[in-house]
Amino acid sequence: MRIAFIVPGFAADENDWCIPAHTDMVRTLAAEDDVHVFAMRYPHRAGTYRIGKATVQSIGGAEVRGSGTALLWQRVMRVIAREHSHRKFDIIHAIFGGEAGCVAVLAGKCLRVPSVVWLVDGELVGLRDIGYGADLNLRLRELNEIVLRWADSILCGCAAMTEIAQARVGKTRRACVETLPLGVNVERFIQEKEFQEIGNTRYAIGDTRKKGTDAHFVNVGSLLAVKSQATLVRAFALVRREIAGATLTIAGTGPLENNLRALADELQLDSCVTFAGNVPHENLPAFYRAADVFVQASRHEGQGMALLEAAACGCAVCGTNVGVLRDFAQRGAAIAAAVGDVPALAEAMQSAFRARARLCEQSKKITDSEYNLEYISNRLRALYARLC
Repeated sequence: MRIAFIVPGFAADENDWCIPAHTDMVRTLAAEDDVHVFAMRYPHRAGTYRIGKATVQSIGGAEVRGSGTALLWQRVMRVIAREHSHRKFDIIHAIFGGEAGCVAVLAGKCLRVPSVVWLVDGELVGLRDIGYGADLNLRLRELNEIVLRWADSILCGCAAMTEIAQARVGKTRRACVETLPLGVNVERFIQEKEFQEIGNTRYAIGDTRKKGTDAHFVNVGSLLAVKSQATLVRAFALVRREIAGATLTIAGTGPLENNLRALADELQLDSCVTFAGNVPHENLPAFYRAADVFVQASRHEGQGMALLEAAACGCAVCGTNVGVLRDFAQRGAAIAAAVGDVPALAEAMQSAFRARARLCEQSKKITDSEYNLEYISNRLRALYARLC
């Protein structure tokens, strides 16, 4: 099968960790299929190169804005059509809606090839108070309406996104809207025999979750309003009243870092809240394994890759009732709290710590069996076969 992926950006080389979930998915499919990736805006350079067995064609449109966007789209369409003339594509698949999704749909119609669009971000939401979501931008909303109307298949990263998409599509549409998440590379997060230092104590990885009374919570994500780490810090202040030795580490960078540090100082948490900055992706497995509980505080998640990575490492997971955490909580594998509810999030954190052994086992079992790359790639191939 020959698959065309259209993405806003993709890894620039074998060592680039630009959205690892996308790279991992493409590598897995390319092991058996002919996969060609068209990266519209990143890398900045134009050119063709290989990632694993996949061919990547970078269009180099990073600086294109305004009226030049139409010319960029035409360029992408011409490149896809040229490759299609050499050997026909069976599927055109966009990761993300918006620009990439719209180009995939248009290319599919022009070339008479089925189009698939993955909605795994903020394509169908608009949180006006924090300026987040494609629905707040008229142009992006219109592009996503084209995707919802004309794509042959729409895939969503979690059940909540599927429900929103199903409510927005026309009643006469023939396309199937279904939940099919991006896969996680569970092999990268398999438990290894290693050690991790937390504070002044050196633990065998895996033992930290089962022994001791001090709780270590972690959060991974960009420091943005939609991730709502301020809610997490406030909730953690309540947790400290009940678990005196609790610690919180927040990994990520972003424009709200100074505000979050100031909040931690104001709540007198500077000694027990650590801002770890950007943790390289290859170091995340050890980072997760050293934790008891992964906490999500987001106001929206199109899926939630950090949570899945933590679960693959055997972390208990808890947090706001969005993204895949909601799906896990409905199966008893996570503890959920209402978005923005500080006391409820604090209670979820404490409950998850108390039930960490059970939650670790359940969340890891679901992640390993239903979110691994092989399982997801097989589901994709079955979908492609139906569409073709």
